[in-house]
Amino acid sequence: MKSHRTLRFRIRKTKAINEADNMNSIGIPNQERYLQLSPTITYCFLSVFGLLLLAVTFLAGAFWLNMLCLPAIVVLAIAFYRFFYNRSMLYILTEETLKVRTGIFSYTLVTLELYRVKDYIIKQDLIMRLFKIMTLTLYTTDKQDLVIALTGIPQSNLNDTIRELVQRARAKSKIIEIN
Repeated sequence: MKSHRTLRFRIRKTKAINEADNMNSIGIPNQERYLQLSPTITYCFLSVFGLLLLAVTFLAGAFWLNMLCLPAIVVLAIAFYRFFYNRSMLYILTEETLKVRTGIFSYTLVTLELYRVKDYIIKQDLIMRLFKIMTLTLYTTDKQDLVIALTGIPQSNLNDTIRELVQRARAKSKIIEIN
């Protein structure tokens, strides 16, 4: 029997002095309900595990050949960058939009209106099942972002939550799906 964690929306309450103060740092009104997710540390470590093994191999080889130190340092730098890049990803689900924020030094914020979501796919390989993480892929009718993948998120009933929010957003916007 599968055990799914139930995800609940958080309400962030702060007092706003003027219109500019009514938004938080990622463009969500302070009084709006939202769910904030990011890839788990386990997923971030698993995504760089191969690079770490390669770096250890280079370091072991550097014992005999000193010229393998530089490739080991480069591979370690790439692994750390990739780890922190994955860790800095942020998925913010509001009642009408899904925002995906990526980047370390500068960031990109992709906003998707939920009424555009067509299909959902949950992917879990064996390792992901062992660590109770999943990848939720959303197929949309958006021209820019046809596919949005929420990678490395904790195993939960997020697809049901998104489905309910998509239905509400379509009803609110009076959008009827035609295949």
